[in-house]
Amino acid sequence: MNDTDAVPVPVREYRALVADAGAWRLLNSSPHVAELLAEWIEWDRRATARATSNAISGAADWRAIAGGPTYAELARRRTVHTTEPLTPDQIRARATASWARVENWIATRTAA
Repeated sequence: MNDTDAVPVPVREYRALVADAGAWRLLNSSPHVAELLAEWIEWDRRATARATSNAISGAADWRAIAGGPTYAELARRRTVHTTEPLTPDQIRARATASWARVENWIATRTAA
C-alpha cells in the first residue's frame, strides 16, 4: 500500500473522521490546551525525577551508612557530662556576665 492507494470508507464514517480531525486541529491550536500540556509535561518530568530519586535512595540502607549520629547515640551523649554541673549561683553569675556583654555591645553601638 502506498500514498496513492484509495481506501473505501462509507461517506458517514468519512464525514465523522473529517469532523474529528478538524476538532483535534482546533484543540491543538488552543493556547489554553498548550498551557495545560506544558504543565502536564512539567508534572510528568517532576514525577519521573521523584520516582528515580526514590529508587536510588531505596537502593541502600542509609541509616546504616549515614555519617550522622543515631538517636541512640544522641541519647547516650546526653547522659554523659563533660564538665561538673554548675550551681544555681554559678548559672546566675554566667547569665549576668552574658547580659553585661550584650549591654556593653549595645552601648558602644548607640553612643556614636
